[in-house]
Amino acid sequence: MEQPLACDKNAVYASLPLLWSSLQEQLGNTIRADEQSPTLQQLAYAAVDKNGVDVEQFQATVHRQENTISITATLDATILFEPYFEHMASGTTFSGIPVEAFGMSENSFDHLHKQIEIHRYRDDNHFIIGLLPTDRQQQVLIYKTDKKYTTLAAMYTGLQDEIQHGRADMTVPDRLWRYSWTPYDRVAIPRIVLGVQGAYPQLSGSILQNGEEQLTLASVHQSVAFLLNETGTKLAAEMNKEVDRNGLPRAAFTPKTMMLDKPFYIIVKKKDDNLSPYLVLWINNTELLEIK
Repeated sequence: MEQPLACDKNAVYASLPLLWSSLQEQLGNTIRADEQSPTLQQLAYAAVDKNGVDVEQFQATVHRQENTISITATLDATILFEPYFEHMASGTTFSGIPVEAFGMSENSFDHLHKQIEIHRYRDDNHFIIGLLPTDRQQQVLIYKTDKKYTTLAAMYTGLQDEIQHGRADMTVPDRLWRYSWTPYDRVAIPRIVLGVQGAYPQLSGSILQNGEEQLTLASVHQSVAFLLNETGTKLAAEMNKEVDRNGLPRAAFTPKTMMLDKPFYIIVKKKDDNLSPYLVLWINNTELLEIK
């Protein structure tokens, strides 16, 4: 989370600090990172709660051969939705490029508006929404902002501050419209397919002290799978329900059009303010999106 963000690349954080907990479980709590291995020291002292991710989502295996060890980790963060979000037949654009998208429009408002939470809304270029999956203990936050962050850690601190601002806003009567949905509002989210294999050569050669024993970390590999679309698994049929527009006060609100058409963040975590996210994405280009 503390790694600098590149201005022209996407970024993925996927619970790497949980590897240290896995090492402790398999080698014993007496292990410590050698002071000559600064990257491993950073990993060992990273603030992360292993309760923030379920056992079936994150799995790590330690392979030991004499005085060397290798670690293989897997994070499967596939999220499922029920009811399905609306498949946007016309898609949306991201940085001017047409991409496949899902979300909510007047056609699907009745089915879906209770499945999207508004945590912060300043305008259409600065908002935080939460998608509620079938597992209500999980949470997908989407943060579109005009603020610039140098790291994902700084972004997450900013996100928490913004959510607190949103909670304060909800107590102001003339701002309540920002945090409730009307059939005039629209949400469009690009589909995301992430399946990556990562190696961490900066950790190779690091020394672990296990009591009186010294171990060398030979290699660290991690695979991450994440699917974000209208169902989480397959395409959904478009909805064509008519919406009654009569009786909606036009002067009391401004229609919200939450289009993820330029860089944004995705934060996946358990629905608990005190738990850190286990997956964070910075979507800065179309590499992880489905081009239309």
